[in-house]
Amino acid sequence: MRVQRLLSILLVLANKKMVTAKELADHFEVSIRTIYRDVEKIGEAGVPIASTSGKGGGFYILDDYHLDNWFFDQKEIEKLMPLVENMRLLFGKNQHYNDIGLKLQHTFKTINHHDQLTINLSHFNMEGELKQYLSEISQGIEEQRLLIIMYINRYLVEEERIIEPIQISYSSGQWYVKAYCRMRNGYRSFKLVRIKTLKLGDHCKSRNHTIEEVNQQLKEGYNENSIKVKLKLLKRLGGHITEHFRKESIITSTNDYYIIEDLFPYDEGLTKFILSLGNSCEVLEPTYLRTEVKTYLNHLISIYKD
Repeated sequence: MRVQRLLSILLVLANKKMVTAKELADHFEVSIRTIYRDVEKIGEAGVPIASTSGKGGGFYILDDYHLDNWFFDQKEIEKLMPLVENMRLLFGKNQHYNDIGLKLQHTFKTINHHDQLTINLSHFNMEGELKQYLSEISQGIEEQRLLIIMYINRYLVEEERIIEPIQISYSSGQWYVKAYCRMRNGYRSFKLVRIKTLKLGDHCKSRNHTIEEVNQQLKEGYNENSIKVKLKLLKRLGGHITEHFRKESIITSTNDYYIIEDLFPYDEGLTKFILSLGNSCEVLEPTYLRTEVKTYLNHLISIYKD
C-alpha cells in the first residue's frame, strides 16, 4: 500500500508547482509525519524534491527533472483524457482512476483541453445514486465482498438479493453489474437503475470462473428467456430503427417499411417497448405476442374510459 502511495505522491508533485504536507496528508488520509517520511523516501530514490517554509511554501520537484514519456504521445493522451475524466467523475473516490489521470496529465505539461470527444455515461435521473453505486460496486469487486441489494425485478417486485460482484459493464445506454446471485444460484446481470438500495457485505471467495465463462452463461440464459419476434417498422421511425435494432436483424426493406426479425427477452418490457414505437410498429409474429399487445391496449383503453 505504501509503494502505491509513494508513486501517487510523486505524481501529485509532478503535476503541481507546490504542494504542502497538510494537503498531501488530507488527500491520502495519513498523518503529516507520514508524508514527511514518504517524501524523504522518494528523495532517497533519486527524485530531486525541494521544500520551502513559510506562507506559500511546500514541497516541489526541481524544474529540470521530469518523468519520461514512455507510452503515449500528446495526441494519444488528449484522446484518452475525456475517458479517464469521466471515469474519475463516475467512480468518485477511486484511487486507481485518480492515479491514471495524474499519470496522463504529467506525461505532457500542456494538454489541449479543446476536446473533440465528450462522453456522458450517467443516467439523467439517477446521477448521484449512479456515482455511489459504481463506487461501492467497484470496491466490492476489488475487495471480494458481497453486495446486498434491494432489486426491482422485471415484474416490478422488490426483492433482496445477495450477490457476488464480478464486473461492471455498460451496454445500450445502461449500467450493469455482473454477479453470482445466491438466490438464483447462478450468474445474473443486474441493471443499476433497478437497484433501490445497495450496501457492502462480508468478504466472499472467488468462484474461479473466467469472465468469458460468465458471459457465456449469461448469453445462454438470455437466449433461454428470449423469443424470436418479427416486426414491421415504418421508415418514418428514422433513427429509432438503428438505435434499437441491429442492422443484421433487417430481413426485408422497401420504400416504406422494414421487416425486422430478432431475439427479444420475453417479459412485460417487450410489450411496452413495442407500444413505445406507436403506430409505426406492428407485430407480425408470433401470434400470441400480437394477442398480448391487443390485450394490453384494451386494458389501457378501459382505464381511460369516461
